[in-house]
Amino acid sequence: MANAAFSPKDFKAWIIKEATPGTAPTYTSGLHQLDVDSVSFPSLNVNQVLDVRTQAGRILDKGDFFQDSLYKTTEVSLSGTFHPDAGHIQLMQSVTGNTLAASVADVALGYAATGISGKYGVAQADATFTLVLASPDTTDGYNIVMTGCMVTNFSISADMGADGGLYKFSATISTGFQPTLDSEIDEDGTAYTGGLISLANLGTPSIYSITTAVLSSFSLTIDSPAVYAGTSSSGYAAFARGSEISVTGAAQVKYDAATRGLIKAFGVTGAVDVAGAFDIPQSTPTKCSISMATGVLTNVALTEGDIMMMDVELKGVSNGSGNVLHFDLA
Repeated sequence: MANAAFSPKDFKAWIIKEATPGTAPTYTSGLHQLDVDSVSFPSLNVNQVLDVRTQAGRILDKGDFFQDSLYKTTEVSLSGTFHPDAGHIQLMQSVTGNTLAASVADVALGYAATGISGKYGVAQADATFTLVLASPDTTDGYNIVMTGCMVTNFSISADMGADGGLYKFSATISTGFQPTLDSEIDEDGTAYTGGLISLANLGTPSIYSITTAVLSSFSLTIDSPAVYAGTSSSGYAAFARGSEISVTGAAQVKYDAATRGLIKAFGVTGAVDVAGAFDIPQSTPTKCSISMATGVLTNVALTEGDIMMMDVELKGVSNGSGNVLHFDLA
């Protein structure tokens, strides 16, 4: 395929959980393909010093140029169609601080969750994963391999006005380890499975305890920033999570007698709801039913259209027990 031309759709994204953070497993099996719209190039965040020093003239001298590619964070954002399979679920497990599983399992964020921390190069199974951004040909276009990865932002959403209400996902993936940009290893794994999920199979949603709301769209986002520290010959030495794991939900519902009270609830009452704050169930529960038990309203606004709609936003909060968030998948 020398001098071949490639389409962005030719590239694939694969993930595989690691036995030792920062150490890529052998790709003979275990890779899971993600259903992405296209593969985006990672932000390499290379550190460069380009200041003019006291040399002859006012042009940067080559001897003053400095570049560091070790102590920086590498990030990439992926988006696509969600499937309830092991690969996509590992993204959810990572951002919620669960250990990564090789099979389909429920994902929960407990009320006292702190995330996972550790050291690169020290055995700690299922804490981090390797991301492979695979070229269709490793001769003309090398694979990009990011080891020691964690998901720092994950969002799942669906909109009846887009693709028939298919569930979509987006994820931001981060590592403090130096990526490999010229890997010639061929990927060998499992293509995405598990079928498709849409709002067509929705159960009875609950938005701030309102179970009769007419739902048009929703999104659920988890933010869990990664932090890195220490030095090693391959990048940072240790990884951890930031000071907050944030869960936010948004829904667009029809403005009517059932939902109009949300305006007062947000503007005046502002009470914490402990019964069905943000529940998006599927008629078959294990097809990614979503439950955020406790939440506070953070925004309510009217949205003009052919029919008057309402945008409702909530933030998940701890109730001192149980789970703040639960995805029913198994």
